[in-house]
Amino acid sequence: MSEIGRALRTARLAAGLSLQGMAARTNYSKPYLGQLETGARVVRPEHVTAYESALGTSLSPLYARLPVLARTEGELSIDLASLLLPIVPSGGVSGFALAELSAAERLAMWARGLQWSESSPPRGAVLDWLEVNLPRLQQIPPGTARAEQSLRVGAELADIAACMCWDIEDTDAARRFYLSSARLAHTAGDPALAAAALAGLAMQYLDQGRPEDGLEVAHSAQYIARRCAPPRLRGTLAHLLATAYGIVGDSAAFERETAYATECHLEAAEYPLADTALDRSLTALNLCFLLGPRRTWPGRGRQSELLAPSYRRLAETRPSLAEAAFGMDRTPVPANMIHPAVTVTSNARLQVMLGEPERAAELAAAALALAGPRAAGRTAARLRDFHHESLVFAAVSDIRTVRAAVADITIGR
Repeated sequence: MSEIGRALRTARLAAGLSLQGMAARTNYSKPYLGQLETGARVVRPEHVTAYESALGTSLSPLYARLPVLARTEGELSIDLASLLLPIVPSGGVSGFALAELSAAERLAMWARGLQWSESSPPRGAVLDWLEVNLPRLQQIPPGTARAEQSLRVGAELADIAACMCWDIEDTDAARRFYLSSARLAHTAGDPALAAAALAGLAMQYLDQGRPEDGLEVAHSAQYIARRCAPPRLRGTLAHLLATAYGIVGDSAAFERETAYATECHLEAAEYPLADTALDRSLTALNLCFLLGPRRTWPGRGRQSELLAPSYRRLAETRPSLAEAAFGMDRTPVPANMIHPAVTVTSNARLQVMLGEPERAAELAAAALALAGPRAAGRTAARLRDFHHESLVFAAVSDIRTVRAAVADITIGR
């Protein structure tokens, strides 16, 4: 048993919690937590944060004892460089038969509509399709309309699989599928779709607290789509870069990319969304920012803490830019896809980062009214994110009141 794993186990037992009870509070599985405590898995900062939140106590001394995890040499560069080379086909397959292609396109459309479902996500159907057809896709030489359409639908299904794997924190699988999606799209001659898949990977790295890797991937996506990126894609990539720069504390770069992202989104707003694989991918990615993964903790509390100084500086120095950048509704969200309480909670969390606790409390109270007496799933997860992030303003009476209300309806959910 590792020293830090033993410390986590001691803290859990002191709180009178079993591994099963801790699993219910953190959304990590019982075996996963057991592996953390015994040293079979390396403990990362997000794991310590999860224990703190679940136990309601500070474990801050443990952060200094966490190992520094070096990135495997070439982990990103080798994979991303390979995207610039088309898949070399090993057979003479010209593409899916028309009936197969039609079925794959229907699967992609159906899966896109349900990929955020908490009760019945189509993950199994999509993964089964990819297991059978990814090897076939690697045998299709580009050059014909049907071949490129086959590669493109394969890229979209891999992108959907990546989103759903990230949603349940299977990050290794998500990374593989994002890269598969990008490579298929690039081979199909669709660098914009390839860049959208890489944008999803960049978002995953930011969510994992790896801003340097997120920057590398986002810059690679910009390079791949440099000649063909429509404004919506350019805006999404700029937003990712701004987030990464904000996390690492480069306020000037954060402001520059935020201004550019705002310009791109305003330009994109003049054009209606097209029903293309690219637009569907970007819509799903923007929903990732809003929805977050289904885990109940850790959420984006650490990101919020690191981003807040850049957000507040922007609000102080360029209030009109802050209003334009953070006040736009960029992604129309169908009511059956996201609970309204999640949208309102997202706005409340933004106000916390902008340093507006009274407005944040007002919005959080509205979210609680929408959530009802028993918040669960993503709604509970995002409210708990607000609970954690708003601790910095706990001395404000309205924040204190709403944090207590959040705790009442989310503990144990």
